[in-house]
Amino acid sequence: MHTAHRSFMKVFRKYVESSCFFLPVTALVFFGLISSVSWADDPFGNSTRATDNHHAPKDMAFDQVNWKRPQGVFSWITMARGYDTPWDSLGRPGWMTTGDAYVEPVDPGVTEFPLDTQMFYIVFEAQPLDAPGQFAAAWFDINDGQVASNAPIGKDVIELEMNQRSGYFQVSQPADGWKPGKYQVRIFYGSPGQELHAANVIGTMEFTIKD
Repeated sequence: MHTAHRSFMKVFRKYVESSCFFLPVTALVFFGLISSVSWADDPFGNSTRATDNHHAPKDMAFDQVNWKRPQGVFSWITMARGYDTPWDSLGRPGWMTTGDAYVEPVDPGVTEFPLDTQMFYIVFEAQPLDAPGQFAAAWFDINDGQVASNAPIGKDVIELEMNQRSGYFQVSQPADGWKPGKYQVRIFYGSPGQELHAANVIGTMEFTIKD
């Protein structure tokens, strides 16, 4: 990284001395490289930050009652207390290299969970992919009908290959525990390694933690 930086600065100074035309162009490239590095460790970065007063459009809400029907890029998607897969698998259970691998939701359609819930799941089957895909979920507190903060209280990111359709997110209890009330989950979709921004939200879900 340091060697590349020194080489870049030599070229930068050369163009500055030879032509003022290249100065703004080179500066833009330089700052673009710096900004791209900042996303390397976390595909979210600031991606979960809302741009519209902490709201995702209401028409993006997935139908959690009639969850078996196709919705967006999913053949179906549902919250569940657990999941089941009929065989051993590679990586996260249910992910295999065979085209017919699948994951079944346990107690699907549930949207209310007790205060002591350690983890529940969002299980889905995607429509056939024409390229590997990155799916992500982030969940937020809701107060007075609005997302309380730009910062998610939890998130999960997974990738599916072209021959994989089944997957699930793990919605885990925050470090300081759940608080009774409503929560929103935002589902993201993009290419593997892509920076995930608010524009990548493809749907939302809601759940309630009961005291």
